[in-house]
Amino acid sequence: MKSILLKPCRLIALLLLLISLLSNSELSQADENNLSQEHVRQLMTKMFDVMQDNYIEPEVVPELKQLFLNKLELGQYDSLTSLEDFAHLLGQDLRAVTGDNHLSLYTVNPDEEITHILTHKEGKLTNNYGFEEVRYLSGNIGYLKFNKFSPDKQARDAVDAAFNFLGQSDGIIIDLRDTVGGSPDLVQYMLSYFLHDETPLWYVLNSSNEKTAEISASDTAAHHSFRGDSPVWILTSRNTASASEIFAGVLQANSKAVLVGDTTASAGFYVGVRRITDTLVFRISLFKPIITATGKNWERTGIIPDIQVPAMDALDHAHELSAKTIRADL
Repeated sequence: MKSILLKPCRLIALLLLLISLLSNSELSQADENNLSQEHVRQLMTKMFDVMQDNYIEPEVVPELKQLFLNKLELGQYDSLTSLEDFAHLLGQDLRAVTGDNHLSLYTVNPDEEITHILTHKEGKLTNNYGFEEVRYLSGNIGYLKFNKFSPDKQARDAVDAAFNFLGQSDGIIIDLRDTVGGSPDLVQYMLSYFLHDETPLWYVLNSSNEKTAEISASDTAAHHSFRGDSPVWILTSRNTASASEIFAGVLQANSKAVLVGDTTASAGFYVGVRRITDTLVFRISLFKPIITATGKNWERTGIIPDIQVPAMDALDHAHELSAKTIRADL
């Protein structure tokens, strides 16, 4: 039988390695709750390394990195005391400097699965998959208000129920003033109620400006009552963001809807997640959707409505427009 006893020199080496690993682990844990300037610098460097490798606009990263390191040297991050503080303040500053509202940092447990999908407390963004109100207005105009393009597959049932209920309307007003974004898959599904099968909707570019996907209308709509000349008005605000902007922008670009309200939020990128450390995650913009009919993205410009009015007045204005449109068609 072979001896399993280790030679003294090998045993000492293993003990030293174990002590080193334990020390680093303890230091890391301590640093998360008591950040030194050097630890902030290390985290910042790792953050920008991840950003350089993954961000949709990698050319802006070197200048961003230098700007943030200068802010560190000037003591603007001396108040940071924990990893939570780092995630909150650095995420806030990244959004402010870049204008990219998708950028954020958050902390996790080392073994926790990470996702770009935001979680919400029970309320308007979760109840009935975000669908809040469906009804008929005077003049036989349908009205639909929902607050998120839910990633849940069962959200399609809510879409079908709403659009079946409004199928006999003479026009439809879709209220996106509080719609914060969500799933591009549900956007495609809903657009297919309004545009003919195989209509090009948008395509997706990566950081090398290469096309990675092309999205078209599908044959999944339960009915076609909203296609053709059936009028559509979409209400927008500064809160209309991300996936909501794809929906509104595609219908506007295809001359299928009239947008009424304020310019949208200008959140024009696809987002994903990347780990910076075991306990710090970067929610980062990875791809750029382009509306096929215009060849344009809306990051930092937003979708500009056809009729600009204060968001709070958009419903009344759209309803008045609908009445004029219906009368003109008689």
